[in-house]
Amino acid sequence: MAQFRLSAQVISRANGRSSVAAAAYRAGERLHDERLDMPFDYERRDGVEHVEIMLPDHAPARFADRQTLWNEVEAVERRHDAQVAREVQISLPHELTFEQRQELVREFVQTAFVDRGMIADVAMHLPDKDGDERNYHAHILLTTRTVDTDGFGKKERSWNHKETLQDWRAQWADIQNRHLRQHLGPDAPQVTHKSLADQGIDREGTVHLGPTASAIERKGERSERGDTNREIAAANADRADWKSQKRAIEDELAQRAPQQPASPQGLQDEMRKLRDSMVAERAKWQAEIARMETPVVIKAHELRREIVSPARARVIEAERNLEATKARVDRISSRRMNLVSWVRNPQRMIWAKIREVHAMDRARREVARARAALKVRQQWVKGEQGQAYVLAKVDQSRAAAKPIQSQQRTLERKIARVSKRIERIEKLQEKLCVAEKIGVRSLSRPITVRSPDQLVRNVDRAVMKAVGAFSPEQQKRAIEAARAMTRGLGLGR
Repeated sequence: MAQFRLSAQVISRANGRSSVAAAAYRAGERLHDERLDMPFDYERRDGVEHVEIMLPDHAPARFADRQTLWNEVEAVERRHDAQVAREVQISLPHELTFEQRQELVREFVQTAFVDRGMIADVAMHLPDKDGDERNYHAHILLTTRTVDTDGFGKKERSWNHKETLQDWRAQWADIQNRHLRQHLGPDAPQVTHKSLADQGIDREGTVHLGPTASAIERKGERSERGDTNREIAAANADRADWKSQKRAIEDELAQRAPQQPASPQGLQDEMRKLRDSMVAERAKWQAEIARMETPVVIKAHELRREIVSPARARVIEAERNLEATKARVDRISSRRMNLVSWVRNPQRMIWAKIREVHAMDRARREVARARAALKVRQQWVKGEQGQAYVLAKVDQSRAAAKPIQSQQRTLERKIARVSKRIERIEKLQEKLCVAEKIGVRSLSRPITVRSPDQLVRNVDRAVMKAVGAFSPEQQKRAIEAARAMTRGLGLGR
């Protein structure tokens, strides 16, 4: 089934890396690094399915050439420890065709990176021959500086923020799920960017092996990351075993406690009330989330666009006014030349021409003023004062949103946990219906229980034991009758 993965790393000179070398390796091409004066040749590399460079609208056309792009990236950086590029690696759903994966990657790269002002060098790779045959993935090399029609500008620090990475992860999950539903239908597998804790799953996540550790593990040797994953898997197994033992002890104590008989119908009613209370509790939390007015977290690129947009709109309006003035002058001048009264009066012709010249001059001056104002705003936004203003606004909006976002995550975890409990109760309701149809008249249940979950487990155990005493044919007929009834009741099972 489809899986979620989006990881990011920085290509830094501090680690002895070159963006030209990284681009050559991922694209499977031969590129010459002008700064190091050395070639990087990976033309014989297998597994490169598709490569392309995606540019913002205002980027120079020369950056569509891979060697020109990354050599200019290296040339603009002066520091010995400069961050020259950023790489984002994503796993692609193997259920889709090449064209569908390509469409998926292009939409994500355009909305998440290119629309923010980055240049993206995309390389889609096939699974390794000796690895998992489902491991379709893409490497996306991104520039770290703003870009305009002349070339690269200043570093965009907001792209390094943790919140930006979270935005990318959420976008990738949403876009991937939409494409999966579009191509595979409404029942297509779905992915999530949320952690196990946010999904209400009590389990520690493993770490990604990566190409080096995967190659070591395939040879039958142990890698550091492989050992880490084995330790995590063992810890998860111990945790699950401990929880299972705890439940078993609690259930044994409940079975030893005084029991009382109950009919399957009576237990169904009790389970229905318990389910309804949980559904009401879940609805209350969902309503609480809906009532929360989360402050809008300002995006740095959106704020810069908001600052510059009025000046850009004035330029467009001034240019439109200049064109309209020019058209009006041409129209009136042409009409005037056909009037005899104007031809016979040179002085009137001169004054009319002067007015036309003044009108055109005013319109041109307005365009020049609007362009100058736009340039001032653009330079201010790129300068230290403008960057400080933007970062302060972004940090302020994040600080305002953080408490409410924390509350929302807490409620979402509660909703995930109670949803699992509701699902277990619905399954038990179906089993009780089967028991009633098959002829079970009485089931024992503990008088006192520590929690609703314990009650559900004990009743489930009792009903399974009671139904197991009947023949498989009787069980099959009862299950079919129970499913027909539960579909009518809207339990969906």
